[in-house]
Amino acid sequence: MTTKKKHRFLLGALIGATAGILLAPKSGKETRKDIKKTGKKAYRKARATGAQTVAQAKKVKRTVERDAKKATKAVSRSKK
Repeated sequence: MTTKKKHRFLLGALIGATAGILLAPKSGKETRKDIKKTGKKAYRKARATGAQTVAQAKKVKRTVERDAKKATKAVSRSKK
């Protein structure tokens, strides 16, 4: 699934969840409680996803730096 499709899916899921909460036959107090609970879950998920993204970016950075050093050494050797 492409990133654009993932974003559309997540947006649709968010809109659907919001509509479901707001249109459910519950009291305002219950609805606010549900919104707070859902918000906390989304926040935790976003933090975890962000942490995974940062970890992956750091891994890619290390790989690029390592490969760049190797390429620099190879070019230096070939000039001699």
